[in-house]
Amino acid sequence: MFKYSVKEIVKAVNGKLIKGNQNEILTGVSTDTRKLNDEDIFVALKGANFNAHNILNNNPEKNIKAVIVEENIEIDYPIIIKVDNTTEALQEMAKFHRSNHSGVKIIGITGSSGKTSTKDILFSILKEKFKVKKSKGNLNNHIGVPLTLFRINGNEDIFIVEMGMSNYGEIELLCEIAKPQIGLITNIGRAHIEFFDSVDDIARAKGELLESLGKNNLAVLNYDNKYTEILNNLINEETKVQYFGFDKKADFYINDFNYLKDGMEFELVNNNFSSKFKTNLYGKHNLYNIIAAITVARNLNLEWSLIKKALEQINLTGLRSEIKKIRGIKFINDCYNANPASMKNAINMLKNIAGNKKIAVLGDMLELGEIKKKAHKEIGTYVAQSSIDYLITTGELGKHISEAALESEMNIDQVKHFKKKEDISVFLKEIVDNNDIVLLKGSRGMQMESIYQEFIKDKD
Repeated sequence: MFKYSVKEIVKAVNGKLIKGNQNEILTGVSTDTRKLNDEDIFVALKGANFNAHNILNNNPEKNIKAVIVEENIEIDYPIIIKVDNTTEALQEMAKFHRSNHSGVKIIGITGSSGKTSTKDILFSILKEKFKVKKSKGNLNNHIGVPLTLFRINGNEDIFIVEMGMSNYGEIELLCEIAKPQIGLITNIGRAHIEFFDSVDDIARAKGELLESLGKNNLAVLNYDNKYTEILNNLINEETKVQYFGFDKKADFYINDFNYLKDGMEFELVNNNFSSKFKTNLYGKHNLYNIIAAITVARNLNLEWSLIKKALEQINLTGLRSEIKKIRGIKFINDCYNANPASMKNAINMLKNIAGNKKIAVLGDMLELGEIKKKAHKEIGTYVAQSSIDYLITTGELGKHISEAALESEMNIDQVKHFKKKEDISVFLKEIVDNNDIVLLKGSRGMQMESIYQEFIKDKD
């Protein structure tokens, strides 16, 4: 658990003790004054649009026992530690804490899509046998991962850490802090492409997770993804590699699957083992997430019977392929993020779930840089070819989706574009009937879930 003397913390962050007893024991770290315990250390972070030192000066909190700062502050807190950079201090503290719990196995997960869902699935499977924790929400960056690692108590067998990035060096930094022994890359695609020259570069940046692995470590990769060839070149020759996918050359592959009323059934093959599995999740993309998680679980010697049991009731983090039902109408709230691959996955899921009218409500895909117009038109064409009954779009970029659908000869009566999301809810109430299915999909900044929230107002 996190329990260190002030002296140990000062040394870990290469800081200077301005005030306080160096033998005092501190527990817990926070960057949010609203979530402090009496013994917490508050780290005053600075960013382009915020400075937590102002909070310390203007809104002093009595329950802050220790602060780590890089600026002089006016309030006289019991313990004050000065550093050159508070963000780096947070990371160094996390690295120090991780080094004191080397017996906990860390599984690092990254990828262009499916990171959080795969994390959730893997957690559901592993907890059948192991003491396991996972990253909360989307705490997957240079601040979120350190805060995640502070939750290590030492009695865990496994900690699953999600790792996100938008540029070179970010995954490398997270691996230096977390020291993962298993690295899983779900896939490589065009997410965050505005920050890179090519998808090949995205693969190399994600591949920093693999470069951090060494002897007796495990890399788990998507055999079907064409960018895996680039990833293979980044793996240490002493690192074990396992592949998942639908291709029969993968170590773990799905031979066949079909949709059920309450999920999916699929046949999984590994070496001489073959068996049918059921899951409450929908979509081929979730089958990739499942087979990735199973690959890790089996390499940790988890029994097939426990895997089967866990897959039947997976709980995903909110807004990721979340199925909501109201008055016989199914909503697929897949609103956390969007890129061309995940958008097509969601459309395929909508197409294959049994129901009457299929209605796709799509918003902007952000962070696509120069390809943004082309990518949105690509989705419009894809919808037109997918036997969807209605396409409803919103957002500046979303308009390109509806335009391309019409250019691909989707009936004009089936395509609508709305500037205001609240108008979509009104239109949906006019057209939906019992057993219809509505997909809500767009990047986080679009907050597409507000359409569902508006729709259910005044509903029983």
